[in-house]
Amino acid sequence: MLLIGHRGCAYPGYNQNTIRSFEKVTSEGVPAIEFDVQLCADGRLVVVHNLDLEEVSTGTGEVSNTDSATLKSLYAGNPERGKDRIPFLEEVFDFFASKEPGARPVIHMELKGKNTGTKAGELFNAYVHAGKLDVNDMLASSFNWDELRAFREVCPTAGIALLDGAIRRDRLVEKTGPQGEALFGEVFAYGNEDYMLPRFPDLAGNRALVEKACSDQELSRILIQEIQACLEGQYYTDELLETAVEMQAASVNLWYKTTSADFVAKAHARGLAVFVYTVNTLAEWKDMLNMKVDGVFTDFYAEAKRSMGDSAS
Repeated sequence: MLLIGHRGCAYPGYNQNTIRSFEKVTSEGVPAIEFDVQLCADGRLVVVHNLDLEEVSTGTGEVSNTDSATLKSLYAGNPERGKDRIPFLEEVFDFFASKEPGARPVIHMELKGKNTGTKAGELFNAYVHAGKLDVNDMLASSFNWDELRAFREVCPTAGIALLDGAIRRDRLVEKTGPQGEALFGEVFAYGNEDYMLPRFPDLAGNRALVEKACSDQELSRILIQEIQACLEGQYYTDELLETAVEMQAASVNLWYKTTSADFVAKAHARGLAVFVYTVNTLAEWKDMLNMKVDGVFTDFYAEAKRSMGDSAS
């Protein structure tokens, strides 16, 4: 089972989505590293996860509304864990390019923000054409499959992965209207973003949260129904697999809490790998191994490697 450094690592003293965290897990032999890409206000590609800077840096406001000069002045994550600058995508590509091919982790690049596919593809192409990176170094993923299509138009032979398992904001707004959307920040993790997750792994915890936040019984019913569909893995459909095959994807990347052995087997039967996010305990690693998933994103690569031994790659 492949172990992928999730945003590098979340070790004590390290901030995620930073060059220092990438360097740390690379020094430990990590075979692949995942990170997230957005566009800032002046069109540069920046490596940061949340759309809201306040949650992942010393800044405030939306990444897309912040210019690169301001981003350069900020620290990523918590400065008490280390004073790491938010990296731009070319700096991250430079980091990977500095590693010899045999020791270079595979790049798992999530196209997080809107309009990232084409620009990220063009930048990656420039590194490939300059001989700094190889096309096989890349696996681009996104919940927004149109961004993957745009990336593929620029990089037709690079690997792509369809992300799924999150509640899609636009589809839920169609069911709830603006009244429901106003509650998303209270009842979902990443509630201000286009792809959201339930705050709790069990339906009861989410139900209590929704009922506390919403007095409208019909609206509560719709929200709870959507959360239940998410937690039961109802998004993992034949249509998802058919789309992945049609797009010639290498994998589908799913939320580990809602992945099932049956769906993993169906994906494998279609020639697709299954990678799952984000798996951080021994019990979870063993569950995913028993499901025969191909790889897991983890914040704690070194611990996972020690714990899984020969089962990990």
